[in-house]
Amino acid sequence: MTILQSLDRGLRTLSLISLDPEGLTVAEIATQLGIDRATAYRIVETLEQHALVTRGVGKKIRLGAGAVVFASRFQPQLIRAAGPVLQELADAAGVAAFLSVAQGGDECVPVLSAEPTRQTILQVGYRIGVSHSLARGANGIAILALQPATPDDSEAVNRARDAGYSVTAGELQHGAIGVAAGFEVPHLLGASVGMVAMEQVDIDRLGELVREAAARLARLSRA
Repeated sequence: MTILQSLDRGLRTLSLISLDPEGLTVAEIATQLGIDRATAYRIVETLEQHALVTRGVGKKIRLGAGAVVFASRFQPQLIRAAGPVLQELADAAGVAAFLSVAQGGDECVPVLSAEPTRQTILQVGYRIGVSHSLARGANGIAILALQPATPDDSEAVNRARDAGYSVTAGELQHGAIGVAAGFEVPHLLGASVGMVAMEQVDIDRLGELVREAAARLARLSRA
């Protein structure tokens, strides 16, 4: 097995493990990769040595602390790359723009904002770093809409999944209208880019703007 082949299998193993919250056994990894158990065991053992995976209950392999370290280093890079995109979005719409990320499986945290260069009379006070439930607010609902549909999904999540962006009114701040689109990010549970206004806005136009911004940020996160 070549070095590149070993690297490819190691990365595919990490990807498989990251997608299963319960973890995978060595046998399950071997089956999904189409390799023998001995090879799967060696891959897992190597990843363990770098703290990228760990063994839990029932010999299930889960992501280790090393993977968390990589994720924590990636988020600041995403934030820096998102700055210009958010500013362009805010200027195009004339309202505040925000980048949010999922945290802990059920929380949404705004991590970056941008105000339009030409200030409007009504501004929205959005607190960066203050988490809220993913089920509340356009930014969190947009992230939930990235996930496969389930019978328990709310009507708001289903609408966001169909439209490609979410819309809420007055959920996080009285009178505020939020529009957001989610995008997948390596090493994170999900992210969204959105806008919020304190006045009547063209929802369809904002929806298209956040969808375009989300697509740009998704490409940047993979670059």
